[in-house]
Amino acid sequence: MSAVRFNEETQRKARDYLYDGLAVSLLKGVTILFLALVVLGLRLSIGLEKTMMAYVTEPSLVVFLYALVGYAVFWLVSFPFDYYKDFVLEHKFELSNETLVKWLWDRTKMSILSLLVILAFAEGMYIFMWLNPTYWWFFQWIVTALAVALFMYVSPVLIDPLFYKFPKLENEELLNRLMKLANKAGIKIIGVFEMKAGEKTKKATAALTGMGKTRRMLLSDTFLSNYSNDETESVMGHEIGHHLYGHIWKLDLMLTVILFIALFVINQVLQATARGGFFGLERVDSVASFPLFALTFGLLYVGFIPLANTLSRRAEGQCDQYELELVERPDAYISSMVKLCDQNLRYANPPAPIEFLFYDHPSGKKRIERAVAYKRLKGL
Repeated sequence: MSAVRFNEETQRKARDYLYDGLAVSLLKGVTILFLALVVLGLRLSIGLEKTMMAYVTEPSLVVFLYALVGYAVFWLVSFPFDYYKDFVLEHKFELSNETLVKWLWDRTKMSILSLLVILAFAEGMYIFMWLNPTYWWFFQWIVTALAVALFMYVSPVLIDPLFYKFPKLENEELLNRLMKLANKAGIKIIGVFEMKAGEKTKKATAALTGMGKTRRMLLSDTFLSNYSNDETESVMGHEIGHHLYGHIWKLDLMLTVILFIALFVINQVLQATARGGFFGLERVDSVASFPLFALTFGLLYVGFIPLANTLSRRAEGQCDQYELELVERPDAYISSMVKLCDQNLRYANPPAPIEFLFYDHPSGKKRIERAVAYKRLKGL
């Protein structure tokens, strides 16, 4: 590690941060899996549906109430784990500046957004089930894929401002350099903005978000206060690579394909369960099938993580190489990677299985090795 100039003490801390976070996530997943099996095995989902139908006759309202109760239970079970991972651990490892009140407020806003998405998804799913119990999943896939694409487009404008302020970048020298870099790459952006993240976190963030008329560069105040203009240009060169190579729409395409497979498999599971009468389910379009839907979706999501991360690491490596050739400052790139790993407590040299399963970027060590190889190739 000393050869690439990482701070060894900080990296030991980063390793502990990584493993503590993974342990909490694993425990949360196992707990939710166990409770989902209990709900299905004891036929509590059937009981809840019958109870609601005794008081509510409108099918859409039954779906609404069922999804609302289901999300409330999921939220209550998840909260202790999320609190420990996202608040306690962040403070334990000195990464957070956020008070408990502000953290709870952000979590409330995120929970409301998640609830709205789940309610809309559940209502649409059961409407399609009632119309066509056999091919409902295909129609659900089309609508959801379009919604995901729309979300990726409007997120920088409608969602991100709910959590951070984004004033325009005031550093004229850096602004001009980044605009010239974008022009050199042939990428059009609407501007460069500062992300006011310092009141919440000590982590640094740099990104090129949005598509088309919403595409913009974002630099957190925690980034701007710690990185030189050369380092900032290097990091943003990497982000430009994502748009030049079309990784945004390719990500959307990948999510669309994964969603297609997931909904197809879920339909097969629901159909087989209804035919066999397992868990007391007799019809695919029964609202009581929602827990089984959620359980199957969750298991498929976990199964797709290694593949998604592998594709993501490949794309990130492609952008690293592009940045080196675009900016042509490999030393600035190396120093920025060292700083990012240490500042964000990103463990730079994880075991191969950990990187394969959980890293969506190449490890810091590998990213710097790429830059060193580039320097040798160019005789720098």
